[in-house]
Amino acid sequence: MNSVSVNVKRLAAMALLTAAIFVLQFITVPLGAITVTLSMVPVAVAAITMGSVYGLSCGAIWGLASIIKALLGSSGMTSVLFTMNPALTLILCFIPRMADGYLLGYVYKLFRRFTSVLVAGCLTGFFSALFNTIFFMSALVLLFGNTDYVVEMMAGKTVIIFILSIIAGNAIFEMIVASVVTGPIAQALYSAKLIPGK
Repeated sequence: MNSVSVNVKRLAAMALLTAAIFVLQFITVPLGAITVTLSMVPVAVAAITMGSVYGLSCGAIWGLASIIKALLGSSGMTSVLFTMNPALTLILCFIPRMADGYLLGYVYKLFRRFTSVLVAGCLTGFFSALFNTIFFMSALVLLFGNTDYVVEMMAGKTVIIFILSIIAGNAIFEMIVASVVTGPIAQALYSAKLIPGK
């Protein structure tokens, strides 16, 4: 397959993944009192199929979708933070998601060395949600930790306990759902010869 054909396929894939990110950013899955987002799944798929650089790029697109949602007033916390400090909110939305996408390429390669595509895909999906929670919440405390809004949210917890409490809430469900969804997608793409072997 020549380089032009590969580039066209990657461009088409990025267009589809971009659309998926924007759609999923505005859709949440209710699980009782908990809501789960699947925005990290297209980022994980990009990292699995095309590598870390494309994962980073999709992470940046996810950050852009987050900012647009905040500007529309549809994202409670991010919308509030944007009114407080737009520049820091841009950093908060972009850097954690870009780091997430970049690392996922290596996560998939690592697990693919000693396990199947399905399992490696599931684990990559799991880590996509885990990394997002750790990076985003850590950046939130770093950038906005001195604001009344975040101080009230933390309710006297240490940073580690605060992040663990988030993981124990929404994030654990996001990890499970992202894992269950990403693994079969990776397997289907591998079967279609869109993901290389080991």
